[in-house]
Amino acid sequence: MDGIKLFNETLAGALIKNRRFLLKRPSYLRAFAQISANMRKQEKIRNRYLKEGIVVPPILIISVTNDCNLSCAGCYACAQGRAKESEMSSGEIERIVGEAAESGVCVVMIAGGEPLLKKGIRNLPENHPGTLFVMFTNGLLLSDEKLPFNLVPMLSLEGGKESTDERRGEGIYEKVMGVMERLDSQGSLFGASVTLTSANFREVINSGYLAALEKKGCRAAFLIEYVPSGDEDASLCLTAEQKSELRAVEKKLFREHNMLVVTLPGDEERYGGCLASGRGFLHLSSTGELEACPFAPYSDTNVKGRPLIEALKSPLLKRIRDNHSLLKEGRGGCALKDNIELIESLNATE
Repeated sequence: MDGIKLFNETLAGALIKNRRFLLKRPSYLRAFAQISANMRKQEKIRNRYLKEGIVVPPILIISVTNDCNLSCAGCYACAQGRAKESEMSSGEIERIVGEAAESGVCVVMIAGGEPLLKKGIRNLPENHPGTLFVMFTNGLLLSDEKLPFNLVPMLSLEGGKESTDERRGEGIYEKVMGVMERLDSQGSLFGASVTLTSANFREVINSGYLAALEKKGCRAAFLIEYVPSGDEDASLCLTAEQKSELRAVEKKLFREHNMLVVTLPGDEERYGGCLASGRGFLHLSSTGELEACPFAPYSDTNVKGRPLIEALKSPLLKRIRDNHSLLKEGRGGCALKDNIELIESLNATE
């Protein structure tokens, strides 16, 4: 089966057919029924574009700013050093999200830096009620207002208290736990984004850790394999043995909890190779560069002043898709970053 089609079916299965993650959140049922219906419509739109040779991803990741209110160790966004004066405006982001939804994108993932530092970002979900927004945030800037039904904040953690405070700052773990308690008391839908490293692997995949997050009210847990910002922290990448164990237990973790447990990048071999470059997702940088992946900052097109559907015709993105089977994951959690010389050669191709 074609990898893109299989990924679409898997995405629909996770969010539409399995609703355990809405346990104790009955107020979200109607909203997610509408989102689910819209997902089916948007898949048809993507398939129509695919027949025209235009690959529209089901998931668009937008890094809206590189600014942050924390200074976490190993932060990849900070290491890129993008110019703040070149960042997309709130109006440009609003336009792109609207065009993405019209083109068949059904999930918009908002990232940073800290996305809540970007003016106007809080209004995106309410302006686009048929689209599911997942926001990666440290949570410290979330207001007391009830969240829109189509916004799911994923609060960033590095494992338990010791691991989180070591990399994010003293006292951050308890602050995040406090935010979770407040969101839970409001009946809001939220989750946790946990960076999975060789150091915290055993702690995180232990069912007790995930059960504790579930008890806090988390309805989703994204376990994201660590991608090093440089050689100095490469030892934090999962070992080959840990990667193998993660593939073996991920379905079991999903079954054990009344929340979505998602490993990223997940078992990409199942989909015939790397899911970047539009096969599963695309990344839009804070400066408007349309990129295959957040961890491979190469682009031949910018969306500023240009329709998204035209930018999706990028020759570089197509060359990466055409070579996706060559992108084998190595030491880190990103096949593109592990094959950066190949990506550089494709970027240099006329």
